[in-house]
Amino acid sequence: MSLGSVLDRARSVLRKASRVHVVSHVDLDGLSSAAIIMRWARSSGKEVSHSVAGVRGLYTMVKKALQEAAGKPGTVVVVADLSPRSRGDAEAIASLAKYARGLVWLDHHVWGDDAKKALEDAGVVIINDRGSVTAEIACRLTNCWGDEVSRRLVEIARADDSCSDDPYGLADKWRLVLRYLDWEGLRRAAKSLADGDLWPSWARDIYEREAAAYYREIREKTNILVERINGIRVGVVTPPPRASACDIQRLGVSPGPDRVDVVVIVYPRGISIKTWGKLRADCIASRLGGGGHSNVAGAPRPSISMGSAQIARMVSTAALECLSGTGDDKQDTR
Repeated sequence: MSLGSVLDRARSVLRKASRVHVVSHVDLDGLSSAAIIMRWARSSGKEVSHSVAGVRGLYTMVKKALQEAAGKPGTVVVVADLSPRSRGDAEAIASLAKYARGLVWLDHHVWGDDAKKALEDAGVVIINDRGSVTAEIACRLTNCWGDEVSRRLVEIARADDSCSDDPYGLADKWRLVLRYLDWEGLRRAAKSLADGDLWPSWARDIYEREAAAYYREIREKTNILVERINGIRVGVVTPPPRASACDIQRLGVSPGPDRVDVVVIVYPRGISIKTWGKLRADCIASRLGGGGHSNVAGAPRPSISMGSAQIARMVSTAALECLSGTGDDKQDTR
């Protein structure tokens, strides 16, 4: 089925809803996507609610949203900027899809065919476009291009996802602020964006209070190990817990393609993987229980006790397998 046909089907599901519940990722693309959907739902006279989820909490939050939908007839659940971690997660969610008027899924990450089929067989409408950020998918779905606020949200989400600058200078600022928010704060951020307040005073206060210390800590407390293993140059970067991969890159702390073939940024609960050239970050991540894009991906941290040298060896082994095409997820080098 073509992307246009899937979009039309999703629009039909949403038009019939009396209530929309959005479950979005916690990053700026996820929150921007939620805000765009929320703006559309409000303008269409529909009740709307929003919850946030990390990759690990996806099943729990979608399950909760679908169970709540059972008590509120006419509810369509929209999942934005998240993908199932496994076929098992997808099948578990598929078994609950019947409780909502419909389940629409927007995402731009790499999906396993088995997970996608399990959900589609349950009637879930999946719009998966790896060439766009999820906020852009949400904008296409809701025909938001005539709404200046939504157009700006798409640009901000693109800048955050690509670690580039946006015309409003907000992606870098929001990226920092989001790191100081709890779950309620993240929902508050999405509400502000949906209300058209793209840089609310409360967010500005957090940025002005924390920015200097945040950037100084990245510069002073980031540890880097570079090793060549199996002919692959691996850089393992261990920053302070709150640091983002984009800020590490922007500040010039992380080694670039002149020094390494793959960079792994280690966080308390996960790792971020960035590659250059023929190496595919999504292939490496998939072997470590994660996924993502061809040059940027992520995976759960395998063990809190695993040191940088062990992580470098683990990643180089996965990278070598991807290059050699061993296993079930052969790297596509087209």
